[in-house]
Amino acid sequence: MTARLGDLVAHGRSADVFELTRGRVGKKYHDSWSDAAIDREVADAQTAYDLALTPIRCHGRVRIDDARVVAFDRLDGVALTTVAERNVFRMPRVARALAAEHARIHRARTDAFPDVRVIAADQVHTAALAGLSPVEKTLLLDHLASLPAGDRPLHLDYHPLNVFQHGGGYATIDWQSTAIGDPAADVAMTRLLFTEAELFPGASAVQRAVYGAARSTMGRLYLREYQSITGMADDAVDRWMTAARVLRLGMLDIPSEREGLLAGIRDGLRRMVDEGTG
Repeated sequence: MTARLGDLVAHGRSADVFELTRGRVGKKYHDSWSDAAIDREVADAQTAYDLALTPIRCHGRVRIDDARVVAFDRLDGVALTTVAERNVFRMPRVARALAAEHARIHRARTDAFPDVRVIAADQVHTAALAGLSPVEKTLLLDHLASLPAGDRPLHLDYHPLNVFQHGGGYATIDWQSTAIGDPAADVAMTRLLFTEAELFPGASAVQRAVYGAARSTMGRLYLREYQSITGMADDAVDRWMTAARVLRLGMLDIPSEREGLLAGIRDGLRRMVDEGTG
């Protein structure tokens, strides 16, 4: 398919999104994103659609000069973040919607994606975690292997900028880090995004101050609602927090997050040793 990019719709860490024709948008990937990663997102996004995890269909690559572009259905609503921005009193409703949609995704079962524990273990050997000692890496790998298995789809980047109002319901986008496993792994990743991760690229000082305070509140509301829906206990999420930090650091290695995530990983390992747990 040959096409032409229209107006810029959104800017992201891995790609920019532009208007296309016939109800579609084009995701134009940055040079730092590998072809293998793009191909994986195409396959995983198509599978997510087939499993009814999202109503947004991926239409594969399109030819636009030398750019690497993938076409997706156009969303007809706004991100949940925008809903909360427009009226802060809607934050509890947004948090409930975010939790309910996450719980719905986790009700599916599949073997189509890689095991989250294997993905996490692979990150231990990346340059981002090179600062860990051999002993720390061994402890970390033993811990990751001890985590519970599962067959539920995990988004691993689930937050209100990736969930949109759409078609009378909701649509989750950016299926570029999809895995399978224990749903608590995905909830731990979302909790980390609300508490420890850098805000969206290009955020101003004012945005960092405002969103930093608001997102911690929304994170607490989201977690409380998700647990109310599913019955998931705090310790089930806590058990995955070290793995969540490994995944975030290894897959993205954002400079502003590096020191804090490494410190969190080491603290988690120390507590495991002190408690004699895996």
